[in-house]
Amino acid sequence: MLYQNFSKTPVLAAAATSLLLLLLLSSTAHAEAPMAANEATEVVISASRIEMARESSGSAITVLDSDYLEQNQVQVVSDVLRDVPGVAVSRTGGAGAPTQVRIRGAEANQTLVLIDGIEVNDVASGSEFNFAHLMNLEVERIEVLRGAQSALWGSDAMGGVINIVTKRGKGSLNGKITVEGGSYDTHQETLAINAGTDDYHYALSGTLLNTNGISAASEERGNREKDGYKNATINLKSGIDLLDNLSMDLVVRHVKSDVDTDSFLGGVGAVDSDDNTETEQTSGKVSAKLDLLDEQWHHRLSFSANDTDNTFFTAGTESYNSQGYKQKYEYQTDLFLYSSLTNSDDLEHRFTFAAEHEEEEFYNKGFSTIDRDMDVSGYVVEYGANIDDRYYATVAGRRDINSLFQNANTYRLTFAGWVTDSVRLHTSKGKGIKNPTLFELFGSTPDYTGNADLRPEENSTWDVGTEYHFNALDGYVDLTYFHTDVTNLITGSGQTSVNMPSDAKIKGVELSLVLRPSDNTRLNSSYTYTDSNDGNGNELVRRPEHVASINGSYLFSNDQTRLTTGVQYNGKQDDIEYDANWNTSTVTLSDYTLVNVALTHQLNKHIELFGRVDNLLNEEYEEVLTYGTKGINGMVGITITGSL
Repeated sequence: MLYQNFSKTPVLAAAATSLLLLLLLSSTAHAEAPMAANEATEVVISASRIEMARESSGSAITVLDSDYLEQNQVQVVSDVLRDVPGVAVSRTGGAGAPTQVRIRGAEANQTLVLIDGIEVNDVASGSEFNFAHLMNLEVERIEVLRGAQSALWGSDAMGGVINIVTKRGKGSLNGKITVEGGSYDTHQETLAINAGTDDYHYALSGTLLNTNGISAASEERGNREKDGYKNATINLKSGIDLLDNLSMDLVVRHVKSDVDTDSFLGGVGAVDSDDNTETEQTSGKVSAKLDLLDEQWHHRLSFSANDTDNTFFTAGTESYNSQGYKQKYEYQTDLFLYSSLTNSDDLEHRFTFAAEHEEEEFYNKGFSTIDRDMDVSGYVVEYGANIDDRYYATVAGRRDINSLFQNANTYRLTFAGWVTDSVRLHTSKGKGIKNPTLFELFGSTPDYTGNADLRPEENSTWDVGTEYHFNALDGYVDLTYFHTDVTNLITGSGQTSVNMPSDAKIKGVELSLVLRPSDNTRLNSSYTYTDSNDGNGNELVRRPEHVASINGSYLFSNDQTRLTTGVQYNGKQDDIEYDANWNTSTVTLSDYTLVNVALTHQLNKHIELFGRVDNLLNEEYEEVLTYGTKGINGMVGITITGSL
């Protein structure tokens, strides 16, 4: 059923129509190629489905590059997301424990997660991506796009997009080996090889992580059993130029994990138990790109799939199983045209059209066996204008045709402009939609029963910000106000899910600072204030009002030793408490501050020694009610690089 004939999908019909229309338009195209982004600027893909400079987008975007990740010795990607304005992270225990990421108060399954262009949200688990298993394996950059992005990316992007791009192979064949170990009997081994020329590239990497961990249920509440974690991840990224204007790319990723967990009881919360969860996720994408008219007209055709299998065990016996599969066919075309406003001002037009067809299948074996599926076709049109590399505007609209719900229309508008050489204004407005997931509709676990009467969630978001650039310090400071209205918000009620009867409202302020005053020094800082209301006067749970971070890195004069220090503050937040009958009430969790320190020393051209200490002040805290967190802990290791 899922593997239908590709030629029968609506994508190819839409692609053929688009090609015919754009061939007629292309006769007016100017001979020059589209302007490239300044190489010194941060490049993003998620903002408009094409590569562009961050400053060219009116959306609120944060980019964390590989230098930032390596300087902080990031092991798990979710840890570094705490440094991003507008982002809140919640982990239910130690390494491998379910980890949620929320953007601007949106629910975790309202954030679309892309890894090398593959949508990896887990159909088997509420269409939410579990960040617990995402290792920092050769990550080139992380883009965090905030606000409703459904017009570009569909249902899962109601709250925002997190786009993760891994490194591309380059140069002669070379490799890297990293071995590290430390607290909680943790050890990790990583191997990466890559190569690339103008005609081809490939990068293959893998990592093994093993730790005895901490108790998932809080030790402060009397739980002492250690809950271990194992993770094996492998990633392949490759491509080849078949012709001067035709290329093909292949990405494959496989993650296998096994995490010990604890039970959750009404009236008690998390308690020690002999439970564990095994997860396998395999994802892949094959795509082709064709450039015409001196690279002014791009065409992309792709197929991607993501398959996740979660199996839950109690005392070694399988208790239930949840599987999800999603496949997606996609065609996208981008046409660049040029004209002049005056003798000195140029106007660049960009027209983007995309057609998508995706199919989801959900299988749940628990108290009963459930096998359901859903398919969605989406059509995207976006117009972008660039006036003399100073003012930028986009208008986007999308139509989704859904097999289970009413068809939906979404939109997004953005504007960015330099009012002086140092001051940039940016603003965006959009409508988002999030369909109830197959798990929310039909799922069944020992603690949950789906609700087939759920209605799609909708939101309206807007933001406006001012960014001031310090040319002498190679950086900027940005202040942004955001506002979100949510209709039909889906929330837990007892052991099921319901739509909230009242509209929820979320508003706040984001402040971010990025400075690189010298080649040896970097400073990043962020602060977010979030005011959330579920429509009944209650604060939305796990959305702290205040979140802040500061992170600095300094390379000493010997050009070999680097010290990086980060401080992350998470303010008070509400969480859910259950009584013995699963009735809910709210409780306030205390604020906490984490201090992390990392040190690296480049011994010679091929060998680097490193070490880090996390939670240096040994802070005691809970991110989720009754679940444990790590005390002071550290790791040391060595990285060896060289040509092969």
